[in-house]
Formats: sequence, structure tokens, C-alpha cells
Amino acid sequence: MNKLKRSTMNLNKKIVDSKFDITKNFLYFLIVPAIIILVGIVLLCTVNFHLGTDFTGASTFKVYVNNEDTFGDTIESYDINNSDDYQAIYDKINDVLKDNKLTIREYRTSTMYLTDYHVYGGQAVEVVYQNTTDDADLIKAQNSDIRNSIISAFGYSDFNQAVSSVDFIPSSSSFDWIVGIIASVIFAYLIISIYMAFRYDFSIFIVGLLQIALDLFLTISLVLICRLTINLSFGIILLATLIMSIFNLYRFYSKTKNNIRSGRFEKAKNQVVANATTKEMALQKTVIYLVLLFASLIFTILAVEGVREVALGLMLSIITTYFTSLFILPSLWSTCYKKKAVKKSDKAVKKSK
Repeated sequence: MNKLKRSTMNLNKKIVDSKFDITKNFLYFLIVPAIIILVGIVLLCTVNFHLGTDFTGASTFKVYVNNEDTFGDTIESYDINNSDDYQAIYDKINDVLKDNKLTIREYRTSTMYLTDYHVYGGQAVEVVYQNTTDDADLIKAQNSDIRNSIISAFGYSDFNQAVSSVDFIPSSSSFDWIVGIIASVIFAYLIISIYMAFRYDFSIFIVGLLQIALDLFLTISLVLICRLTINLSFGIILLATLIMSIFNLYRFYSKTKNNIRSGRFEKAKNQVVANATTKEMALQKTVIYLVLLFASLIFTILAVEGVREVALGLMLSIITTYFTSLFILPSLWSTCYKKKAVKKSDKAVKKSK
């Protein structure tokens, strides 16, 4: 038992005396987040978010690819199972949209039924694009022009049913649910923090607010800088950031509290306690975050487009919360935390006077 105690004391002494000082260069560590947030604010005021179809709405249509030579040799036929043909169709549609200052947002295989030409479940591609206006009449006119241009590009002037009508999909109302979930989590955290502040230590409340605000602002700024598409998945990214930030706060406070109660840091300054606590947790935290980062990277490479956007956002969230929990959180705590023992001694001095 004594050997274990001596080993623990030696380990803690090595941690405290180690050269790597987490909070020593706090201002330098703060420069990077400050620059990122500043760039994010500039982008928000100039180019704004890269909004996806969930927020702006979109238009969609299908094009039959004539893979069965339904229209004879005069009309070019494609096989969407052939990668070259699949790309050729994409290029042709993309050229039409580019001429109208539009871009393809989604492009996937589909099927079409052309009863007049006895085509049942024929190969087709489905395209989704964002319109450049919010006016319903202008959207209708723009979509009509797009359809006519696609018919002309594929040579379907005599077979215009081979291009479906262009339908407008309005923005999703599910955004309110995402906002509600995030707001509920933030509200719950505020209630818990306020309780902890009055029940145990007010510094928990102050540091928690600063840390979570920094994590959220950093993640949002990185999303702006990387020009990720903002869809309903953005709510998942913010929620994940919030959860990881709260978890880091809880782990840090729990470990710090145990260290202070142990008596090993009775006369140590806050900075020393913060350094030791962070270093004790650094290896385990690094391993966990590397696993999360690797999983997000796998999804980014292998997943479909919608999941890929979420995975990219989660990667930014993981990097942000890892950096701030190691280099910013300890300094915030060492700055805000006040030892109760010091307060009592101050009161005792005042009474003696």
C-alpha cells in the first residue's frame, strides 16, 4: 500500500515538475481560435453560410437516358451502369445548368416510365439544383427554361416526355425541430450549471459558458471557412459539439476536484493544479479523440454525400473540442477558480481587525 502511495506521489511530482506547461502559453494558444472566429465573422458578413436545399428549397427533374435505343439511332443512348456514360450525362446536364448560373447539388441514378413509348422502369438520372431566386413566378420560368434546354441538349425535341417536369421542393420545416433540440440541450445545461454554481462552485458556471461558447463559435467559423453545406445535418454537428464540450467540462472538473480533495495540491497554485489535471487526462483523451477522428474520416471517404457532409462537420467539431479542452479550458479554470480556504482565511483576517 505504501509503495502504491509513493508511486502515486512520484507520478504526481513528475507531472507537476514536467517542462510542458499547458497554461503557460495561454495567450499564444488563444491566437488561433481568435483568428478563426474573426475570419468566420468576416465571412458571415460577406458571403454568409453555404445554405443547402433544406433551407433554400430546390428544383428536381429526371432524364431518360435512352439505354434501350427507344428513340432509334438518331438519338444518342447511354448506359448509366457504365462510368463513362454516367459522367457524360452529368457533364451535359451540368453545362446546361452552368449556362443558367446554376450548379448540380445532387445527382443519382433513377428510373422512368414512358408509357407512350412502351418504356417501363427505364434507366434515368435524377438531378437536384438550387434556384437563384425565391420568387415563385421566376422559379417557374427558370425551371421551364432549364427543361427546354435539357430537351435540346439530349436531342429529345420530338420526345419531350423523356425529360420529366421540373418540380420545386420547398425548404424543410424540420429546421424548427433541430433548433428546438439544440435550444433544449443548452437550456438544460444552463439550469444544471446554475444549480452547480450555487450548490458547489460559481466558477463552474462561468468557465462552462465561456468554454461552450468558444467551442460553438469555433465550429461554426470553421464550417464557414471550409464552406460546408448547411443542411439539417448542421444541427447534428452543433449538438455533437455541445455534447463533447459538456463532457470535457465534466471530466476536467471531476478530475480537478479529486486532485484538490486528495490534498496533494493543497498549497499549489491554480495553474499547477490545472496543468497536472490536464496532463493526467491527455493520453486517454488523445486516444479517444483519435478514434473519433478516424471514424469520421472513414465516413467522409466512404459514405454518401449527405452523410459525408455530417462527417466533415464532425471532424471540425472533434478538432475544435480537443484543442480547447487541452489548451484553453485549463487556463479558464485557473483564472476563474477561487479556493474556498482562501476566502475563509480572508474573512478571519477581517474579523480579527
